[in-house]
Amino acid sequence: MRKILLGVVIGLSSMTASAAITDYLATMTLSEAYLQASADCGGSCDADIAAALVAAGYSASDIIAAVIASGVSPTAVIEAAAAAALEAGISINDVMAAVVQIDGVSAMDAIAGVTRAAVSHNVSIAAVMQAATAANIPAAVVVAGVVSSGQPTAAVLAAATSVGFAPSVIAAGQALAATTATSAGTNTGTSTRGANTGTNTNNTPPATSPTV
Repeated sequence: MRKILLGVVIGLSSMTASAAITDYLATMTLSEAYLQASADCGGSCDADIAAALVAAGYSASDIIAAVIASGVSPTAVIEAAAAAALEAGISINDVMAAVVQIDGVSAMDAIAGVTRAAVSHNVSIAAVMQAATAANIPAAVVVAGVVSSGQPTAAVLAAATSVGFAPSVIAAGQALAATTATSAGTNTGTSTRGANTGTNTNNTPPATSPTV
């Protein structure tokens, strides 16, 4: 999965993958064509497929949405995309601004995925919160997304306080994350704005200690 988004970011290419995916797109949806082309190479040419799709005129958002439509967790896709982007030198603000615009990804899932990638790349939780706020995500949803990423409660509270979130907003975000976790599997909203939070099914903290 990481290779798919890395291919989008750095623009890898393959004539073989390009020919295959082009043929499939004549009769299949984008997600179906991606799955078939990936299956053809045993999952070893995902970056090439992504680059071929970019060359065919599809945006990174189109490709990510197609992968999500194929059944992959939105948070996992966003984490991979954000990690690849950060490794390519793209700023956390630009990463956040891009992912919250992707169809089929809720604001909470976007923030959760970006937070996991950020923590693993030594970007602070506070920086993630500031980036999400700059992308016009409501503060309570920002907190909920970071909580859903599995970060330690103390780290989330410290970061939220440091960026100026009121205690009532922090509490509302924690409650929203808890409600979403409880209803995971039944709420499938896809809005990337406001309080529609989508589905989050992984609350396992990453191994890397977060920077507040």
